[in-house]
Amino acid sequence: MALLDFKKHIKDPNNKLSSWAGQDCCSWAGVHCDNQTSNIIALELGWYLQGGEISASLLQLQHLKHLDLSGNFFFGSPIPSFISQFKELRYLNLSGAGFDGPIPSSFGNLSSLQTLDLSGNFILNYELTDFQWLSNLTSLQFIDMSSVSLENMSTSLFLALNKLPFINEIRLSWCDIESFPLSIPHLNFSSLSILDLSFNQIFFYLSYNHIDFSEVSWVFSLTSLQYLDLNSNDLDRDHLFSSQDPFRTAIRPENSGQPSKVSIPESMGNLCSLQTLDLSYLSINKRLAELEDVFSGCLKDSLTHLYLRGVYVKGEIPDWVGNIENLKVLDLSNNILSGSLPSSLARLSSLEELLISSNELNGTLPEEIGKLAKLVNLDLSDNQLHGAISEAHFAQLEKLDMLDLSLNSMVFNVSSDWVPPFLLQGLSISNCSVGPEFPTWLQRQHKLNTLVMSHAGISDTIPDWLGNLTAHNLAILDLSHNQIEGIIPKSLNFTKMYRIDLSSNQFYGPLPEFAGSSMVYIDLSNNSFSGPIPPNIIDELNPVFLLSLSMNKLSGSIPSSFCQKRGLQVINVSKNQISGELPDCWSNLSKISDMNLANNNISGSIPSSICRLPDLRILALSHNAMLGEFPVSMKYCSRLAGLDLSYNNFTGRIPNWVGQNLSSLSVLILKSNTFTDNIPEEISQLEYLQIIDLSNNNLSGPIPKGLGNITTMQTTPENTHLLPLIYGVGQTISLSFNQREDDYNTDFVPYVKYIDLSINNLSGSIPEELASLYGLQGLNLSGNMLEGEIPNKLGTMRQLQSLDLSRNKLSGSIPSTLANLTFLVLFNVSHNNLSGRIPLGNQFNTFTDPSIYTGNHLCGFPLSDNCTKDGG
Repeated sequence: MALLDFKKHIKDPNNKLSSWAGQDCCSWAGVHCDNQTSNIIALELGWYLQGGEISASLLQLQHLKHLDLSGNFFFGSPIPSFISQFKELRYLNLSGAGFDGPIPSSFGNLSSLQTLDLSGNFILNYELTDFQWLSNLTSLQFIDMSSVSLENMSTSLFLALNKLPFINEIRLSWCDIESFPLSIPHLNFSSLSILDLSFNQIFFYLSYNHIDFSEVSWVFSLTSLQYLDLNSNDLDRDHLFSSQDPFRTAIRPENSGQPSKVSIPESMGNLCSLQTLDLSYLSINKRLAELEDVFSGCLKDSLTHLYLRGVYVKGEIPDWVGNIENLKVLDLSNNILSGSLPSSLARLSSLEELLISSNELNGTLPEEIGKLAKLVNLDLSDNQLHGAISEAHFAQLEKLDMLDLSLNSMVFNVSSDWVPPFLLQGLSISNCSVGPEFPTWLQRQHKLNTLVMSHAGISDTIPDWLGNLTAHNLAILDLSHNQIEGIIPKSLNFTKMYRIDLSSNQFYGPLPEFAGSSMVYIDLSNNSFSGPIPPNIIDELNPVFLLSLSMNKLSGSIPSSFCQKRGLQVINVSKNQISGELPDCWSNLSKISDMNLANNNISGSIPSSICRLPDLRILALSHNAMLGEFPVSMKYCSRLAGLDLSYNNFTGRIPNWVGQNLSSLSVLILKSNTFTDNIPEEISQLEYLQIIDLSNNNLSGPIPKGLGNITTMQTTPENTHLLPLIYGVGQTISLSFNQREDDYNTDFVPYVKYIDLSINNLSGSIPEELASLYGLQGLNLSGNMLEGEIPNKLGTMRQLQSLDLSRNKLSGSIPSTLANLTFLVLFNVSHNNLSGRIPLGNQFNTFTDPSIYTGNHLCGFPLSDNCTKDGG
């Protein structure tokens, strides 16, 4: 039998076809038969299978009208061409099935086909010269080829689709479309209602910085269109380029810093059936008021969903927006809109979503917003709004479900017995003033899933009723950066929660435990929690992305149970009072990637098992009391990107294998230990290295010339975004940059590049090869025994902000080329044997402190010796 033979060749590890037994195949899972003839007419096997071979025995099902094999994993197999022999087939869904190779041209024989879904495959079409076969599918109404690489074949595709009399819906998002037909002869598409071209790189018309939609006016003459999505087709977006993109210089010349400018033709206003229009992330780049003519035609009466997110529109929101009276969704987020929110928006009586976040709106919130009775989602976050929020602002908002007013400066001024007309699922009001007490009106919001009230001016204890919210639906709780105090009450129920941020408050007492919860993000940092870390603070297999306990008063040792926390990825226990030795029980089953235990009292050596952690990327152990030599076991930390062992008691040589085995290192900080001997030349092989701090050790010998070959330090800021992200995100690292130690967010680490070899016993000359490090921002070689002259070539290091060569034995003059360093803000050559005139010009005219030249034989500004002695 055909189906049993099909089953024999298919992989079914989850036994989803277990019902395929016995004689009544019409009762089998995924099989549908005609009620009268009992012929099999449909196979719905989407997401059932795990690959295998699709047997041609299915051809025995000659009455098949519906075939769905979507979401199965055929791992690069070709699409079976025999499918084209199902003469009665009306529905074919092969989406997300992992097929590869060309689309069989014989599919043109499926003359009854109405729905064709090939999306989410890796179909290459290399064997096809056009889509002529597609024009034979005269019954086709729906086609989806999203996430299928079409490259330069889109013109052929559209010419074929234009011949289909009943085509109603075309979805081609994420198709790598780069070109587009400027015209289509004998334009048909009379039935087309949905056109989705989002997330491509469509080359509509481009002259340096200008994309002109008027060149493809045929798109805007499709009067039957109800849905048009051109989202994210802007060629000027950095994320659309790779470093190897051959169009990069042609499309965006070096002398161009302006975004491309999209022209929206007024003829779009004649699309009288259009209900949904998405132009998000196209660089319209003009005042919103200038688009009035586009939205003044019949489009104004038909439009229900308008998405203009991230299109560079600016200026005030004009009153005419309130005339698009049937709007249900208005998205103007991520633009440069300014001025106050107009009360004319209250005319949009059908509005369900108003999204104007991340703009520059100011002024107060008009009370008329409270008249939008159908409003479900209101997002005005990340603006400059201020003033009072009263009960009148919410008077008729009974359907409000999501409210985001965060990152503004508004003040909630409602009575303590106010009963809101809504039941919210999400509330974000960070940076708004709601304190000093917890707002009592929240206790009735039992549907809340997300509550974000950071920086809200709350100086209170956690009320008991908050425990009721956590017991219902609350999954995300952010109360960070307030002055909330007290012990975490037992009434808080963490079972349903997966994100909690209580950082930067005044909590004290023992740490709460989250065992039994679904937590993935826990931040309790910067409080006054004390006592030991509970061994079972999280479950062994709980997939916790972040556990941050830093800046508390925790004591005891790191629990050995952490070795068994297989789901834990980022752990930060820095700046506490942790003591004892680190556990030596780490295994390759753990997912820990970032481990920050800095600023504690940890003793002993680095455990030999630490590099069994296969994903370890950051290891920060600075400011502890650890000792011993650089452990040989660390040569197996091949993925390590950041290593900070500073301010400990480590001894011995820096091993040569650091430069060979730790090939992913981006940050190497070994300062303030007692490492001895030479700096290994092999460190120069670390191509991703951008921060080297070996200061305050007992290192000797020459500075390796090969340091000038480190690729990342040669990279200037405009090219930094092309570097791979090899350091962790969302955490902090302590860096001594520009002669001050600060905590830097690791998101910014790729933009910091410096070398600090100060306070050692290094000898020899300053290698002129260092001048090749064009991206270097800080160079500190002070406190050594370096001799010879300062290389002239250092003047080519245009990114240098800090250059300290003090307390050495340097001779000769200060090179005049150093005046070319226009970013230089810190400069010191004191206590050397330098002589001659101090350079003038640029930054040297701002160095007024004479102490930076003390202990030499120099003259000129700012010294009292103006170089007039002996005819100087």
